[in-house]
Amino acid sequence: MRGTKTMVESAGKIVAGTVGEKVLTVHKLRVLDERAGERRAVCGAGQPTDETDEWLRPVNCRACLDIETE
Repeated sequence: MRGTKTMVESAGKIVAGTVGEKVLTVHKLRVLDERAGERRAVCGAGQPTDETDEWLRPVNCRACLDIETE
C-alpha cells in the first residue's frame, strides 16, 4: 500500500548510510554490532556480505522512508 508506514520492532540504533557499490542511494541502517561495524538496511537492500558505510546525508531510499523506525 502506498503511503502506509510500517513499524520496525526493536529497531535499536538507526544511522543513514549506503550498502555495497550503490553510493547514491542512502538507506536507514540498523546497527547490529557497533564494535564490528555491522549494519543492515531496514528495507533489506544488499547481501549479508555487502559493505555498509555510514553517511551524514539524508535517507533517500523510498522503501526505507516507508518504514517507521522511531
